[in-house]
Amino acid sequence: MRRVKSQVGVAVVCAILGFMVAYQFKVLMKQDKALLNTNNKNSTDVTVEIEQYKKQKQELETKVDDLQNQVKNYEKAAAGKSDATKNMLKELEDTRILTGTTDVSGQGITIYLTPDSKIFGNNIEDHITDKHLVYLVNELRFAGAEAISINDIRVVSRTGIRNAGNYILINDEKISPSRRIVIQAIGDKNLLYSAMSFPEVFSDFKGLSDVKFEKTDNIKINKYNKTYKFEYAKPVKE
Repeated sequence: MRRVKSQVGVAVVCAILGFMVAYQFKVLMKQDKALLNTNNKNSTDVTVEIEQYKKQKQELETKVDDLQNQVKNYEKAAAGKSDATKNMLKELEDTRILTGTTDVSGQGITIYLTPDSKIFGNNIEDHITDKHLVYLVNELRFAGAEAISINDIRVVSRTGIRNAGNYILINDEKISPSRRIVIQAIGDKNLLYSAMSFPEVFSDFKGLSDVKFEKTDNIKINKYNKTYKFEYAKPVKE
């Protein structure tokens, strides 16, 4: 009799424990579902805000382009009056090219850096790094490149290139070293091609990416999309 009572007591306890476990599991499932819905809602809201900012940015860029075109039209109209204003306009155009504040086009070369398909994982050290890109930019400039872009990002004198986690930042824009990187340079295409053809130029890229480069007759490089602001450097007064 006592044995039966014990078994009944154990069964009741097990039933209660089972009910409590099932109830807690159900509560946790509801909490997870509610949290998931909240996260999805927040994610959706963030996505909508990002799209709105992108649209606003595009609208502002369009307005800036329109204003710059108007300024160029005024400059051309003024330049037709005398040789002095024509020379000033030419110097202004050269300065814009030098600072990267205008779109440019011309002959040059295109370099394709395709990550080695044998590389797995997100370790930045197993891919192209900021040092590789800085090195190539320097080589291209030394060979006479007049304008350079990396994945359509204009490289100017104030451009910073550095690793940031699993990405590389260029002008505060992210590019992924695990995807193909395209570098374009405008200049004498034969000189640039010859400079890239030296055996040691891409020696540090072996095992990291497949490298191909070609001469290109018509390259377009977009303008630098940031603003220049100088807080400390001031012109010297004579």
